[in-house]
Amino acid sequence: MTSTDAAGTTTAEGLAEADEPPTGNRIIAAVLAVVVFAVDMASPSGMTADPIRAVSVAVGLVHYHSLSLDRFQPLPDPGYAITVVNGHTYPLFPWAVSLFAVPWVVLDDVAHRLGLSEGSVAMVRSGHDWGLQVVSMAAVVAAATVVVYFLALRVLRLQPPVRRRRWAVAVALTFALATPAWSTASRAMWQHGPSMLCIAVGLLCALRAQAGRRGWMGMGAAFATSYAMRPTDSIVIIVMAAWVVVAQRRHLLSVAAGAVPPLVVLVGVNLAVYHQPLSPYYTGGQSFDVSGTMAVALAGNLVSPARGLFVFCPLVILSVVGVVVRWRAGELTSFWKALAVIPVLHWIVISAFKHWWGGDSYGPRFFTDLVPVFVVLALPAVEVLARWMAPGRNREAEADGVGDGVAVGPARPRLAWRRAVVALTIVALVWSVAVEAQGAILRSAWCWNNVPTDVDAHPSRLWDWSDPQFARGIRTLLSGPDGRSEFTRDGVDLLGCPTEAVGP
Repeated sequence: MTSTDAAGTTTAEGLAEADEPPTGNRIIAAVLAVVVFAVDMASPSGMTADPIRAVSVAVGLVHYHSLSLDRFQPLPDPGYAITVVNGHTYPLFPWAVSLFAVPWVVLDDVAHRLGLSEGSVAMVRSGHDWGLQVVSMAAVVAAATVVVYFLALRVLRLQPPVRRRRWAVAVALTFALATPAWSTASRAMWQHGPSMLCIAVGLLCALRAQAGRRGWMGMGAAFATSYAMRPTDSIVIIVMAAWVVVAQRRHLLSVAAGAVPPLVVLVGVNLAVYHQPLSPYYTGGQSFDVSGTMAVALAGNLVSPARGLFVFCPLVILSVVGVVVRWRAGELTSFWKALAVIPVLHWIVISAFKHWWGGDSYGPRFFTDLVPVFVVLALPAVEVLARWMAPGRNREAEADGVGDGVAVGPARPRLAWRRAVVALTIVALVWSVAVEAQGAILRSAWCWNNVPTDVDAHPSRLWDWSDPQFARGIRTLLSGPDGRSEFTRDGVDLLGCPTEAVGP
């Protein structure tokens, strides 16, 4: 049964989970992490544009205990992704992202002492640090996949527990391989990977807290930390803070207590380094001019053949369906309403940027941070699909709305309609994996940004259906002059892009 209190909040009995998640999931979580880490490490391609200074900052922290880039002069691509304060050079993009590379810098230095590596300092100065970027972000995406697995266990109401585990594993792998988590977050030290991980942890803490377990402080800490990774995560913070104030006011101090430490660290470091509470990137250092073509940007972020969320990851439609499922079941509580609002506000904000397409990138990069939110919103729809696909007697009972002792909505759809929806979902899954794989594996998928012309100089290419980015990699692989070059392992920015025309 779902129940709410007078303020419309979900009580312990009315939480999304039907009971405690099944125990004994450590082995499954470990296997998931290893598999995703291995896939991301094996994927050969990636763009190193904005993250060009990330490893340098991590190396500076380990060796010189400083965020300054002075010791790495002359810098590759001088003038890009830097800011100068009192004559010293510092990274423009959020320095906190580099913390995820610190353990790998230490390991690389240990390998150097054993004669197995050139060492992190030499690696940075030679410009060949993309491998260290990938191992850092592969670990981040693997960790986020494990968090998504536990999120699915908490939200899905499938019985027996082994069935819930199987579907939770499927959801986690879909997150890792059918979304920008693979094609963007794992490919270089963008802000999106760490941001995505923090948001996922915050959501898991929020669900735990509503079940009466510890989580309010963790939620505050995770969401506050996400802001140190990516400024647009302020949208998540504002919406979730509003939810706490309106519906969970008695826990406000706990949430604030968790949020204060990471924010204090962020502001303290910024004051010491940049001499202001927020770094220049947060205060307009990227010249985020407001778009003069808002309608085009709004449409482009959803359906452009180069940046459209629904084009590159049509599975996101399940998030919309999931909200409808909860609404029809009378379970759209204040928490789920808040989650549903976040993507809409995020879409509007990123569409307000003059360069709404995110420069040199693959697909809907600006939506990458919200993938955990999309997954959680989609879980009610996933649950319905699981019930429709259940074998034998359970499927028939559940389809009629009485399965597992939990009401699942209106009467069973016609068999043909149910099969069509399942088939379309499978097609969307296969499409999403195929498209995301190109961004992670095939060099030309990234080179689309610069060949035949620079997309920043000719943004009309974002609407060119005769040469869509989501198909460039496979087209070049099949008809290009040298298909083997598609699998060259390194950052595309360092390798450069082939100038040969794409075949028909």
